Amino acid sequence: MIGKILNITPITGSQATKREVLERLSSVSLVHFAAHGCMETGEIALTPDPHRISTVPTEEDYILTIGDVLNAQPRAKLVVLSCCHSGRGEIKAEGVVGIARAFMGAGARSIVASLWAIDDEATLEFMKHFYQQLAGGKPASESLNLAMKSLRESDKFCDIKHWAPFLLIGDDVTLDFMAKERENLNMKSHK
Repeated sequence: MIGKILNITPITGSQATKREVLERLSSVSLVHFAAHGCMETGEIALTPDPHRISTVPTEEDYILTIGDVLNAQPRAKLVVLSCCHSGRGEIKAEGVVGIARAFMGAGARSIVASLWAIDDEATLEFMKHFYQQLAGGKPASESLNLAMKSLRESDKFCDIKHWAPFLLIGDDVTLDFMAKERENLNMKSHK
């Protein structure tokens, strides 16, 4: 659904292995995870690499850890962690240390994360509204606010548990999804 809204081809399912995700993290301006998150740290479950050594995957084969994120050096403008508990972590003297903070510390400018377990159907609706606004040129904070408003005003997802878990951490970024198309048009007109 997000790929259609943004006119991109995402990696999903069996293609979304830990290795593939880590290879791409440093070269994209938008990262979106729709996966399971660990309640304590927000770490994310991905698809195990089919070329692993053991027949039974270990956590190292499929869990995207805080250390993995820090080593990958993502430079994304926006990372959306559409995973249960992705805004949570261990409480330390320096604050909450979890996967969202790891992305921020590794170079991402802005993070959308969830503070608690999220309903799949409500999250799909939420993300549809969020990305429609973002694709329309609105900043991340306004897109998030409008997605929340949309669910609050709906009959099916008006309960606070459906629209309130998401928060924005970091800069209020605006993404230009049309830049690539304009660049291609400019290149064609100069030929």
